[in-house]
Amino acid sequence: MSINRHSVIGLRSRFDQIYDACIVGGGFFETDEYYRHEKERYWRSLELLCELNVVVPAKVLEIGGGQFSFLCKRLFGDDCTVADISERFNSPLLKEGIKFVTLNLMQPAPLNISDRFDVVVLLEVIEHIPLPAYVVVEHIKPLLKPKGILFLTTPNLFRIRNLARMFSGKEFLDRFMLPEPEHPLGHQLEYSADHLQWQLERAGMEVIILKHDQLGRTGHSLKARIVRKLLSPFYLRSIWQEGLVAAARER
Repeated sequence: MSINRHSVIGLRSRFDQIYDACIVGGGFFETDEYYRHEKERYWRSLELLCELNVVVPAKVLEIGGGQFSFLCKRLFGDDCTVADISERFNSPLLKEGIKFVTLNLMQPAPLNISDRFDVVVLLEVIEHIPLPAYVVVEHIKPLLKPKGILFLTTPNLFRIRNLARMFSGKEFLDRFMLPEPEHPLGHQLEYSADHLQWQLERAGMEVIILKHDQLGRTGHSLKARIVRKLLSPFYLRSIWQEGLVAAARER
């Protein structure tokens, strides 16, 4: 049973049911423990997307992962497609009837992706791409319908974790490098809100939303969870929060 995207009635309980039954233990790229810890991030991302004026049901393209598309299809009846650089973990999506295409964001979208989408979603993806974000967005733009929305989340450059590591002289970004076979890229570049806005506008996009948000992050280890709890008063200053959320459409 699908739920109205613009109504919160019953949404959280239905999300919990689907996430616990299908995302945790679903055979996706990361471990089950990872998805347990990231549950609130997916919920918060879903909440933020629901605040936008997106048609119901929508044609959704998720670049990377596919868990968000799984949720959107089950919750809202959206027509979802997932694009990733590898087919290695696409079996849970195909079993759900979600279309899968290969896509390398280092290059323009291939001609065989003929569909156009109401929403293109990138959750924690753009920081892994060793290209300026405006180039990545220009590669994605041909996949959007007129007035289609690009929705993305990404870590905030000025989050406290980064500031602490910089202060202590520790690296917090991976080596800036081009992709190599069987070598997953870490965070190549993290953006401040001002920098991300510039990148989106440089790509010819109108920024609808750009804000700091904790994105439900709790930490993957007991130590990380304790530290986040102790630091919670600092998150009242938005510039130190964990993540950035942006939504944009072509001008």
